[in-house]
Parts: sequence; structure tokens; C-alpha cells
Amino acid sequence: MNDTVGLAVVGSAGVIGVSHVADIGELDSTRLVGVYDLNTEVAQGQAADLGVKHYPGLEDLLGDGEVDAVALGVPHPLHHTIALEAFKARKHVLTEKPIAATPSQADEMVRAAREAGLTLGVVFQHRFRPDVVRMHSMIDEGALGDLYRTMLSQGSFRTQFYYDTAAWRGTWSDEGGGVLINQGVHHLDLFQWLGGMPRTVRGLASTLMHSIEVEDMASALLEYDNGAHGTVHSNAVQAPSDLRLELYGDRGALVLADQQLIYSRQQVPISEFTRSEKKMFSRPVFQEELVEVEHRGSIHADAIDDFARALLEGREPAVTGEEGTRSLELIAAIILSSCTGQVVDLPIDRQAYDDLLEELTARRSLFRS
Repeated sequence: MNDTVGLAVVGSAGVIGVSHVADIGELDSTRLVGVYDLNTEVAQGQAADLGVKHYPGLEDLLGDGEVDAVALGVPHPLHHTIALEAFKARKHVLTEKPIAATPSQADEMVRAAREAGLTLGVVFQHRFRPDVVRMHSMIDEGALGDLYRTMLSQGSFRTQFYYDTAAWRGTWSDEGGGVLINQGVHHLDLFQWLGGMPRTVRGLASTLMHSIEVEDMASALLEYDNGAHGTVHSNAVQAPSDLRLELYGDRGALVLADQQLIYSRQQVPISEFTRSEKKMFSRPVFQEELVEVEHRGSIHADAIDDFARALLEGREPAVTGEEGTRSLELIAAIILSSCTGQVVDLPIDRQAYDDLLEELTARRSLFRS
């Protein structure tokens, strides 16, 4: 490998692929070797404009010795198949979110990369947001202490036209889910990265406003190993949209509301105050402060840069395949619980979820008849 990583973009003509192409061209750690897309005309134009190679087929891209790694900008139902082909060709892989359509597909991708001694990374760029980085470091430094409650609320909006423009959207057979796996997955990744993975999931999902097979609204109640509780909500029907992530611990709380981060520092740990205070209606004293961070440009480019530097430095990327699978596992647990009416233990039973998706695909509906 040279002092830069040679990347080729699969799906270069799509919205995400265009972003990959632009970011790769601006980084010191990467060089764009070539592009491939089923929209041949657009991909040829990109290659001509940028002075890079155009690949007429995926096999041509994977056979190019100048390509060190493949960046997947295609819809996530295609990640699994293309990644496995890339590993066979001895190429590293960087996928967009989510890593795949199901946890079992993700497991196979992770296993293939590890067995080949190659790197699999996932673009969860919100982990590179300065406010999120600050949250993670504060948690690591003990600012919250042991967590006792977590909360994620993510409200977004999509029109029916959004789903109608691509046949794979809003289907069990291709997309593998709805708002959770598409719009919600970024924030579920942050949620579990900051607050940890729960032990059990109780889910509720529904199709409220769209003519689609999958959910456009979902909620869940979580329980953690230490007995802490968590709640999750995600929808694609809300206006105005919002994001709110709350973490409450023995020593303090962090609340991320869109791009505002607030820290509440307990004067005395809550567990100690609960045991020692002798007045019936006393309340813990805390100090609330706005955590100032400097918001900056393309965090998407940061994610690509980290992956490339990981290859150059011989280390793991910030978001490995294993890391990228966790949010997908949460999604699967919410859907499985919603459809069965049962509490789901983590790690999720992969076969049970695959069987459920097969049933949902045949029925083309979220609900059991």
C-alpha cells in the first residue's frame, strides 16, 4: 500500500456515492482510483471529469490491483453480497449504514473479513460529531457514573413519494425494515455506543401513515444488566423533526437535544443522597451547564479518513464490523419483539429473526394475522 489508500466507489452515481467520491478527493489519506455504477452514463461522466477509471463491471473493479479498498455507496440490501465478493478479491471494505439488512448477514461479513485478514468498516459518521465525541469522553471519564436510565427519541419525516421512487424501499424482502433500519439506525448506533447494549427488549412497531410493508413508527422498552431502564422511539411521520438523547447516571446526566449538549452534575451521587438524606421531600442538588463544542464541516469525510488511516497505521477503524452490527441487532430485536409480543433477549436469535423476515416477506405486512 502507498502512503494513501486507493479507493474505488461502488454506487458512485447515487446520492451517497456522490458524497463518497467528493470526500475521497479531498482527503490526504485517500486517492480515488475509480468508480462503478449501474448508471453507466453518469459513472462514465464522473470518471472523465475526475480523471479516474470507470469500471464497466464489478469484477473489473475488484480485479484492479490499484484498488486497496472498496467504498459501498449502494443501498444496504446489496452490502452483504458485494462485501463478500470484495473479500474474496482481497479488498478491504467500507460500507455505508446499516452494515447489512440482517444481523446474520452482518455476522457473515464480519467473519469473512476476519478470516481473510482484511478490514471491514462502517460509516457511522455521527460518532465523529464534536458534541458526541465530547459525550463519549465525559462518560469514559466518569462524569455520569453508573447509568440508571437512557432515552432516545428520533422523529423524522418521509413522504409516500420517497418510498415510491425505489422498489426496494419499504419492503421486508429488500430493505429488511423501515424507519428503524433506514432513518433511525444512525441514532441507535449513538445510543448504544454511549449507553451500552441492553439485556432485553420489548418492542412495539406499526405502519401509521405510509403505504409500505414495514414500520414507519417504533418504540421499545429496554432493560440493562444492572437493572437500568431505557426507552427508544423512532418515526418517519413527524413534523417538526427532532433528536433527543438522554443518559442519566448516579453522578450526573447528559442531554443531547439536536445539536445542544447539556450536562447536569450532581453535587452528591444520587445513590448516596438517597441513603443519607433525612428529609422526606428533599431533592438532589445539581449544577446544569451548556457544554460548548465547535461544530465543523463534513463528519462524513471524517469517517472515511479514519477508515483509511486505520489501514495505513495497521489499526482497527473507529467503527468495525462488529461495532456496526450492534445497532442492527437492536433493530432486529425491536421488530422481533413487536411481531411476537414477547420480550427478546440479546444477543438476538439470528435464526428466529431470519424466519420472521421470511414470514413477513411472504405476507408483505408487519402484523401477524
